[in-house]
Amino acid sequence: MKFSNLAITLFIAAVSFTSCVKNTDPSGNSVGTLKDSVTAINGIFRVDSALTTDNYVDVQVDVKYGGSFDIKSDSVNGYSFKKSGTVGSGLNTIRLYASGKPITTGVNTFHVTYGSSTCSFSITVFNSALGTALYTLGGSPGNCSVTSINGNYIVGQPMNAGDTVRTTVNVIGAGSYIINGAVINGVSFNASGTFANPGIQSITLKASGTPVAAGVVSYPVTNSSTTCNFPITFATGIVNATFGLSGSPNNCTGAIVNGTYTAGTALTASNTAKIYVNVLSPGIYTIATTTMNGISFSASGTFNLTGLQQIFLTGNGTPLAAGTVNLPVSGGGNTCGIAVTCN
Repeated sequence: MKFSNLAITLFIAAVSFTSCVKNTDPSGNSVGTLKDSVTAINGIFRVDSALTTDNYVDVQVDVKYGGSFDIKSDSVNGYSFKKSGTVGSGLNTIRLYASGKPITTGVNTFHVTYGSSTCSFSITVFNSALGTALYTLGGSPGNCSVTSINGNYIVGQPMNAGDTVRTTVNVIGAGSYIINGAVINGVSFNASGTFANPGIQSITLKASGTPVAAGVVSYPVTNSSTTCNFPITFATGIVNATFGLSGSPNNCTGAIVNGTYTAGTALTASNTAKIYVNVLSPGIYTIATTTMNGISFSASGTFNLTGLQQIFLTGNGTPLAAGTVNLPVSGGGNTCGIAVTCN
């Protein structure tokens, strides 16, 4: 009799423990925490202008148990941010879209809630017309803080829309900006646009013109207060880059998978994977994964700089089933791996 009672007690305890440590209900709520700050703020927020899907913030959530979620901010100055859906376990980026219409100008601070965790961010609301932005160039007065150089720079071949340089700036006052670069070796780099909010962010310099001679050319970037420069390697023909995948032949070192992955839902531009490569010599590159569970990642372009660099692979396809797949990434004659979890 005592043995039977003990067995029943142990069985009940085991069932209770299992129900506590694993969320197996696909319709249940996800469990996790918000990271301390948002990763992106997009769009221009103006008084009496209805907000669209161009107005959003990206937050990161570290999900312990996958399931449904409802992440939202408080309502400030006539507008707010929110997103509902399902999410898998692991680190996920969730895009919260704004709704409403700002009432007055000024800086609005929002608090986002997910479960018992919170984070905050600030949005600047402008009048209908913006003035000139106040900003400094990253890396000034030395080398620009370039994050990527894209395209092919071949003597005699006109530059096109894919020939760009991404670099960072520190925005102090929001507004419009214009950068007109000098023509050197037949090519110039220019950029224009609007900074909606202060902080460190990226701009895209677009190349124009036709290269005259081969070699490495330094291009200065100047605004009203700061100057930096970056090198471009011009070649007489297209050559393949020599590079290695960081972490090969094991898991890709420092890889981060962005976006939400749900079985039956096609991937979008937000589904990317960041990996690192060590470039030994400039040239064109192609990096791609195999297709597993209906999805794959790939990237191609030109390395103009040597050394350790980050590359964003764009996701393609539609996940077939829930679960985690380990995708092998191939490029430069070597392979490393990334893991993707689908809801």
